[in-house]
Amino acid sequence: MSVDVPAAAPLRRTLSDILITISLIGMCVALLVRLYTEARTAGLIAAGCFLVFVLVGQKYFHLRERFLLTIAIGLTVAAFLLPVDVRALAERALNQAAFLAAFMILLALLRDGAATSDAVLGVGRYLTRQPPGRRYAAITAGGHGLGVLLNFGALSLLGPLIQRGLREGAADSDTPLIAIRERRQISALARGFSWIIVWSPTAVTQALVPAMVTGAQQSRMAAMGAAVAVVIMFAGWLEDRVQGARARSKLSAGGHQLPRASATPFPKAEFRRFTLVCFSLVGLTGAVMLLTGVRTIPALMLVAPVVSVCWVVLQYRALPDATARTRARLANILTRSVPASSPEALTLAAAGYCGIMAAGLSDAETLAGLIQLDAVPPLVIYLVVAAIVPLISNAGLPPIFTVTLLGSLYSALPAPPGDPTLLGLAFALGWALNLSASPFGATGLVLSRVTGIPATTVTWRWNGWFTVIAYLIVAAALTLFSHL
Repeated sequence: MSVDVPAAAPLRRTLSDILITISLIGMCVALLVRLYTEARTAGLIAAGCFLVFVLVGQKYFHLRERFLLTIAIGLTVAAFLLPVDVRALAERALNQAAFLAAFMILLALLRDGAATSDAVLGVGRYLTRQPPGRRYAAITAGGHGLGVLLNFGALSLLGPLIQRGLREGAADSDTPLIAIRERRQISALARGFSWIIVWSPTAVTQALVPAMVTGAQQSRMAAMGAAVAVVIMFAGWLEDRVQGARARSKLSAGGHQLPRASATPFPKAEFRRFTLVCFSLVGLTGAVMLLTGVRTIPALMLVAPVVSVCWVVLQYRALPDATARTRARLANILTRSVPASSPEALTLAAAGYCGIMAAGLSDAETLAGLIQLDAVPPLVIYLVVAAIVPLISNAGLPPIFTVTLLGSLYSALPAPPGDPTLLGLAFALGWALNLSASPFGATGLVLSRVTGIPATTVTWRWNGWFTVIAYLIVAAALTLFSHL
């Protein structure tokens, strides 16, 4: 079953629209061929398609993308002026850019299956309409679980559902209560979603960090990250209980009545169908890994479009004129949804390109000598890395730039200090901290767009203390892991 959506209005396709679609699809196909065959030619085709998109896709670019592209052009010009192998460096940077862009676009296709799924909508409504005692845990766990499959689509789905549920049937006298509940529920969503990136194979961190930090073991990094995520989400629940007690005292002192909320019936059928999609994604990914010998990320990039198409087909199968409507929906995905994912894809790709180019233009060994890196204990490096990623993000630079640059510099050292897996974990943990700490982080930006709440409010005002608590837990975890 599906949520029936009106057919898209006829769209006049211009030459640039056609080139954008062809270049993005061509990039994804060529990149998959390179991942499965290691053919250099396929990598060059993927990089070429990416450059074509950069040239013709200007209408999808905003200030953030144009800023990163400007830095990329500046670094490329600098490469021609410095004594480096420009061709090899540019090819490596473009290959990484095409990989990141294709990763984002292919996994974003899962959102298209979710957009018209009544199973996803039913699960989302259930999570956001729990009584106070269970609401935070439900939204945090739901944002975490849905985020694994839907990525930022989980924020776009649950954010408006939270606001709609708060305002349905509310009176003007309920405004103070609504404001408090909105803060707590949106914060729960932001926190739950943000910490998937430390372990989920669908998160860009799990694709990027092991590629940037030579020797980092993705499975070990994800296992440790999952343990930290569980502790931090529990700490967030405790912090919310304290905030809730204070809010109840304040409302009671002001004479406000606190209504009792009843639990929403568990949507068994919707949950069963959604779980089936999740198991299909995991099962097919595992099968591809066993049959081809590739790692998790390449397998997931191949499986995600297949699952998305099957999901759409199953949703439309019982509708009148199912074949025609299914074809129209799939065509709409190719011509509209794929280009619509390009700003986020370009942000990742451009930042990754800039990081590799900047690292290639730097002398890692000289920099390490200047800061006497050999004399710095590895634990201090991990703690500084976990802090510096969110701090730099608050200055406006995306975490992927910081991770790519520092990871490349680390891997270029003749004898890198410490455990590369723990350094990779520190990068991932810092990236997760950034999502709830920085108004320039993706979580704050997406929630601001879909709820109308300023990103500075979601991050600095509502989650400032939570971020401090989370960093302390991160520091304790890195200390523990470094002594095991």
